[in-house]
Amino acid sequence: MAPRLAEFFRTHRDAILEAWEAEVRQLPAAQSLSRTALRDHLPLLLDSIARLISRSPETEVAAELGSVPDVHALERLGEGFDLRQVVTEYRLLRRCVLRLWAAQGFTDTWEAVTLFHEAVDEAVAASVSRYMQVRERTLQALDRISAAAIGSPDLPAFLPRLLEVLRETVPVVDSVTVLVREGDFLRVESSVGITFEEDFRVRVGEGFAGEAASSRQPTTVRDAATDARVLGQALRGSGLRALYAVPLLLGDEVLGVVHMGSRASHEFSDEDRLLLRTMAARTTSMIARAQAHAREQVARTQAEQSMARLRASESQRERWEEIFTHLGVGVALARSEDNVLEDVNPAFAQMHGYTREELIGRPLVDVFAPESRAVLARHVAAASSKLHHEYESMHLRKDGSRFPVLTHVTALRDASGKVVQRAGTFLDITQRRTAELERQRLLADIEAERSRLATLLEQLPAGVILAEAPSGRMLMGNRQVESILGMPFIQADHIGEYSAYPGFHLDGRPYTPEEWPLARALLGGEVVQGEEIEFRRSDRQRTAVLCSSAPIRDRVGQIVAAVVTFVDVTPLRRAEAAARQAAEFGGKLIGIVSHDLRNPLNAIHLSATQLLHSETLSARDQRAAARVAKSTDRMKRMISELLDFTRGRLGGGIPIHRTTGDLRQVLRQGVEELEAAWPERNVRLRAEPGRYEGEWDADRLLQVVTNLGSNALQYSPPDTAISFLLRDTGEMVELEVHNGGSPIPAEALPHLFDPFRRASSEGGGLGLGLYIVEQVVKGHGGRIDVTSTEEAGTTFRVILPRMAATAPALTAS
Repeated sequence: MAPRLAEFFRTHRDAILEAWEAEVRQLPAAQSLSRTALRDHLPLLLDSIARLISRSPETEVAAELGSVPDVHALERLGEGFDLRQVVTEYRLLRRCVLRLWAAQGFTDTWEAVTLFHEAVDEAVAASVSRYMQVRERTLQALDRISAAAIGSPDLPAFLPRLLEVLRETVPVVDSVTVLVREGDFLRVESSVGITFEEDFRVRVGEGFAGEAASSRQPTTVRDAATDARVLGQALRGSGLRALYAVPLLLGDEVLGVVHMGSRASHEFSDEDRLLLRTMAARTTSMIARAQAHAREQVARTQAEQSMARLRASESQRERWEEIFTHLGVGVALARSEDNVLEDVNPAFAQMHGYTREELIGRPLVDVFAPESRAVLARHVAAASSKLHHEYESMHLRKDGSRFPVLTHVTALRDASGKVVQRAGTFLDITQRRTAELERQRLLADIEAERSRLATLLEQLPAGVILAEAPSGRMLMGNRQVESILGMPFIQADHIGEYSAYPGFHLDGRPYTPEEWPLARALLGGEVVQGEEIEFRRSDRQRTAVLCSSAPIRDRVGQIVAAVVTFVDVTPLRRAEAAARQAAEFGGKLIGIVSHDLRNPLNAIHLSATQLLHSETLSARDQRAAARVAKSTDRMKRMISELLDFTRGRLGGGIPIHRTTGDLRQVLRQGVEELEAAWPERNVRLRAEPGRYEGEWDADRLLQVVTNLGSNALQYSPPDTAISFLLRDTGEMVELEVHNGGSPIPAEALPHLFDPFRRASSEGGGLGLGLYIVEQVVKGHGGRIDVTSTEEAGTTFRVILPRMAATAPALTAS
């Protein structure tokens, strides 16, 4: 019987790896790797896939594979693999597994085969994701290193900027140090985050840094305080735990060592170590270039000194020839009388695309571009009148291309002081010129942006202040700052000086420096929207200001500055207070009047009722008493509406008291009251089959039924019927009230439920009926809407939930 897939992985793992290695060796990046480095984490991956297939099909693929694909991607990135080669590794692995398994007799469940393919796909996806994340982070770091290197050819200026880039890129890094090799010793060239003893050195092969230099391999320390390889009191007493050192290799030459340290961790992540190794490689080339530049400067000085000594002693000619030949800077000797080249070094010839033989005997002017030839005579004259002369000009290569050159000329004189020869050093400054032009362009763009920003800020109606992080020093503020705050702009140098601004919380507490929105944005990255602050001006006036602030971050997310804007809302707050006071006064007045009117109305109603039951009144007096009773009832309804309106505005809403009941009973009672009040009208009631039990406030819903029904009867023709329809819709119950007649005007529909508004001038009342209806419906958690057309008539639709969503609700005003 052919082997199952999981067992096949366990028994044929070595064969799979042998077949895979034979094919993957075709990749360029894999050809130079040892077997151990090439196989890397592949055995662990095969074991993980075997375990995955052996378990339940519901096993999470990513969880079973763990970090193996991530770590493998990091290792491959450090070994120079590109993304296509990493993906190709997995493609070849899948092919080798399937080919070898087929040779054994392909048989297993569909789920097992699917899990195998899913595992390989997950490994590819995880590797690609991790590879791209690390590659992006690495490229950003390298971009910042390149930016740091512009304009810094010397190590003392370049290295501190480089080390700061590394410390900012890796959050757990607390110190970074570069040691440069000088013979058998490593000397501290630059360090950030730790201060070494003066002239601290370590011998190559000693200590963890010397070990990295001698072995040419990275070195790891888990605890700097206890590891015997850590030399020097500065490192041992620094509080650092993890140390990671990488040699700076240029070919077979060790230029030095760079190491980073962390106080928070005993070990750096694979990604952080990879980043340091990558940056170390880039740093090595830049250090080599800086050292070469320094050597060129030294060589140039040596060449000038040698040429001066040649005038005094011909015996030094041999030494000069050696320097002349091997100098990395172009050097040429020209006759004084006609500027014909007598000799050039290889660097000068290579710079111009010629051989030495082609140039010797030719006029110097031949290597100058046409636009620079006219000024050559002036520079020759200047070089003859003083010891040294330096100038820039455009030169011409053999292929016709042009390039800028910095020339330094020394006039060689005989014993009488006559110029007999001129020696010049020539340096190609194409890169420097390009960098300078780019710098000038960037400066111009920045200045233009600053000008536009300043103009825009001055025109804004809001106050704006910009401050740098982390100190809080205020960089600028527009003219609206002084106008709004009523005081001169205080350009504070740090956050502690923010207390000079007289700001107070709404509860009267003064703002401490760290509480200001601008300080919170600088210190913690907080975004503040519309925080109200009270400013107490020197003229004793109080100004209400709305402040908003936000941090400004660089490309890596570090806070570099913050901005705060504020607007004066004092007039708005005063208007709001006046409106609120007027509304409260009006509402209280209505409530008091409505309440006090009930007592005399009750007395009138009682008296009218007694008169109606008296047998001594004439028919005329009984009609008068009936009119009094009806008018009293109408006034009582109006007062009840006013009280409900007052409760809605001042008391948190119309109170709703739910009890269990049947909505059909409420509807029938309301219809009966309408029929009694309007005996001449036709009122229809229909309840569709369904369930109408729920939790309701029956008295309040009776108000809804009678108010909607009274409106329908009042605003419809006398010879038409009005209808009530009750419908069960599941968790909700719908009530429709319909009448014919003229439609509600379109302009009145948006304001139909506003208090003291009526859709028509017909009829009496205060215009509070529909307002109260809406408040009662909302108190039940429902909603009401209306449609009204000439053809279909007017329909009010009330939708109510059976049960309260929370505790019994109060309507909002």
